[in-house]
Amino acid sequence: MMPAEGVSPGNVAVYNAGSKLKAVDRRLKAAELSLRCAICGFGVLAAALIGSNTQVREFFSVEKKAKFTDMKALVFLVAVNGMAAGYSLIQGARCASSMVKGAVLLNKALALAIFSFDQVPCLP
Repeated sequence: MMPAEGVSPGNVAVYNAGSKLKAVDRRLKAAELSLRCAICGFGVLAAALIGSNTQVREFFSVEKKAKFTDMKALVFLVAVNGMAAGYSLIQGARCASSMVKGAVLLNKALALAIFSFDQVPCLP
């Protein structure tokens, strides 16, 4: 088999898949960062809305003011929303720092811990 005319080992076009993978990785990290920021913002917003909401009802000329602290379920909901927002903030900072450094998560134990903590809100 004869080599093609004008092709030598010095001028053969080389397909560089590394740059494409880096671009995809950068987009995935940007998407993860934006989703984590959205989760953080929505968690803070939900906690603030529930925490600041009050209702006034009148019973035979007696006004009763209800706050979220009157129901333990709403207090729990505000606390869980705050914890979810804090966790998303921490993970968003980790994601942003890995984007800046260009680091890849190679530690399997840390990856498993992050995955497990991400699954906690899905539990019934």
